[in-house]
Amino acid sequence: MIVLCVANNKGGVGKTTTVVNLAAAIGKTGRKTLVIDADGQGNATYSLTGLVHPTPSLYDVLMEKISLEKIILPSNEEFVSIVPGDPRLQNIDIELAAKPAREWKLSRALRLIDFEYVIIDTPPSLGLLTQNALAASQHVIIPVSLSEFSLIGMDKLLATIDEIGDELNIEDLELLGVLVTFYDETRLSRETYGILEKKFEERLLTTHIPKSIKLEESHRRNESIVSFLPNSPAGLAYTDLAQEVIKKSKASQTPYSRKQQRRS
Repeated sequence: MIVLCVANNKGGVGKTTTVVNLAAAIGKTGRKTLVIDADGQGNATYSLTGLVHPTPSLYDVLMEKISLEKIILPSNEEFVSIVPGDPRLQNIDIELAAKPAREWKLSRALRLIDFEYVIIDTPPSLGLLTQNALAASQHVIIPVSLSEFSLIGMDKLLATIDEIGDELNIEDLELLGVLVTFYDETRLSRETYGILEKKFEERLLTTHIPKSIKLEESHRRNESIVSFLPNSPAGLAYTDLAQEVIKKSKASQTPYSRKQQRRS
């Protein structure tokens, strides 16, 4: 099982859009895929199901009220299922603060499920939900929009991911790549893309996602762009991204096994 999370502590960079459309594009290849909505806004849940804050949700799993496999819902996309999120997740940092092994709740919950890919949507913060996502993952994708402000804080984000990996003793947590979103053929976009190429080199994913109003339309239809308009520039881009992710990702030992080995 390959587990990856899409993370950036800056909002508005296309995290949820990437999770939804990447999962759908991987599903189109016939690979059984699970989306985990770890953002209290629940946008991935709505985009894939049309449901608004269904319960029980991931919150109940992290609070150990129910097992994860019991709340998995079908989505509107072929071969894609979802663990829903709801606004109660916004209080999880406080409610889990005193719990032992609080960063490993999600990783432990994943032990009993059977999917080829698990893709985790995270909130725009580096709090406990993102830490749980990183502890449960083998790979991280960082979406970055091509604006001047999007580059601010990138070094801190990368350093924090490394710190979390060190703190949790996760030696095999890898940056799968930095993903450029909201790309358009303007001078600013080209200049910013050039900066990213120099900064990240081989860690910059080849695929970049174009700016497209059709992505918002597909969300409103509770459909991915690869189902709604598969031959559109955005649809083709997410299809290419899925192939790049499949090629670059690899399964390693399950994240919870890493914790068990650290204890032994």
